[in-house]
Amino acid sequence: MLEKKIYNILFLLVISNSNIRAETLHIASDIWCPYICDNKKAPGILVEVLNEIATAKKMTFNIEIISLSRSLIMASRSEIDIVLALTKSHIRDHKLQSSNQYFGGWQNDFYISKNLDWSPNELNDLDAFLNSGKTLGIIKDYDYGPYINSLKFKYADNIFQATGDSPLTKNIEMLQKGRISALIDYRYNIQYEVNKHNIVDLIYARSEGGFVPLFLGYSPIILPEVINSIDDGLALIRRKGILSTILEKYGVSDWQNQI
Repeated sequence: MLEKKIYNILFLLVISNSNIRAETLHIASDIWCPYICDNKKAPGILVEVLNEIATAKKMTFNIEIISLSRSLIMASRSEIDIVLALTKSHIRDHKLQSSNQYFGGWQNDFYISKNLDWSPNELNDLDAFLNSGKTLGIIKDYDYGPYINSLKFKYADNIFQATGDSPLTKNIEMLQKGRISALIDYRYNIQYEVNKHNIVDLIYARSEGGFVPLFLGYSPIILPEVINSIDDGLALIRRKGILSTILEKYGVSDWQNQI
């Protein structure tokens, strides 16, 4: 199954780059649609963005689907070159290098089941919500900001931390089955899954905090010239309107306009 996922993503990245330099940058990410997807026709925003940058900058990329926690460890050891969709805290804590441009964004958005037997207003006080025995689904090693991150330790038994290649899908399934009371993720990503699978029993409850930009995290040995070239590639495809075409395909606004 993993080999199939890797092939689906590599197809678009490699097919247009047969005549470019032999050096390949190895990239890792978990599945986090619509940014990184397991779909040959719609492999995800960042996958398509990187494909366009590869073509413009004459680079080759090899993307593998690996859990975030493992990807961060591998990048810190320079076993892979780039990890997608990281916060500044991820990059600092694992001693990685950061892109200067940001490649996507995040906000803490809460979703609940329509079949709940409590008031969504309880989510306004997360400390009391968890203290009352309610449960919250998050993704292991994602950075939710200092407040949410502190609750992970205070209410460890009430917070389910999904792992694996498709952790958001796992949390949605847990919420639908009533095994967690609410989940937290970015609304674009949840809405993408809701629309894709015709899910009708989940609803948006509220948001916490502001928009957080996401970056590419580079291993310590990647040359600054490589980072600058990929940054420039993003600026180039934005100027040419290529980025807006990709974003429109997935129904997402340009993250540059959200800060």
